[in-house]
Amino acid sequence: TGAFCAGAARAETGFYAGADVGGVLTLDTRVKEFVGPVGPDTKMQLDPGVRLGLHGGYRLCDWFSIEGETGVMANTIKSIPGASFDGNPTLANVPFLVNVRLELPHGRCPITPYIGGGGGGSATVLNFDNHIDFNGTRVHGSDSDVVAAYQAFGGIRYAINDHMDVGVEYHYFATTGASYSVGGVGTPNKIGLAGVQSHAITAAFNYRF
Repeated sequence: TGAFCAGAARAETGFYAGADVGGVLTLDTRVKEFVGPVGPDTKMQLDPGVRLGLHGGYRLCDWFSIEGETGVMANTIKSIPGASFDGNPTLANVPFLVNVRLELPHGRCPITPYIGGGGGGSATVLNFDNHIDFNGTRVHGSDSDVVAAYQAFGGIRYAINDHMDVGVEYHYFATTGASYSVGGVGTPNKIGLAGVQSHAITAAFNYRF
């Protein structure tokens, strides 16, 4: 006796593209400087946020693919000890990554588990839409920095037909530290943050050409 999975046979090689959307939890991030020195335990707390990912690549065989990925991950800043602010300040990352994706060969089974990882960079954007008062200085506006970034991911996908898949993914994303410039304050004029670490759960869609 036995059980079989029946489903559409998909091409073992070829181009594909996809997207994922869901929630992201970014861990507390250490503030290294804020227009001057800060305490060694000063951390930025972030509310749960959103993630949108876009990717495209080429499937080299039935278990190995190479792809590029971008998107956006954004969190509202909840608090910084000793600081006060108005509005909805945010910390966001726009990654540009090269990934490898490993799938479990499945024959005609429509369910595909997979894992992967990648590295590259990220444009990180710190935005105080109104103002923040901290360390004796009032700051408003936004600035960005480009930092190194990497991720690991995994998920399970279900084949609707021989071209379209839907599924659920988990992403771990991390960056190195960032530095942002503040105008009109003299010297020092930097806001420095340690790297971020984020966990995301998303719904995914994939299309094979």
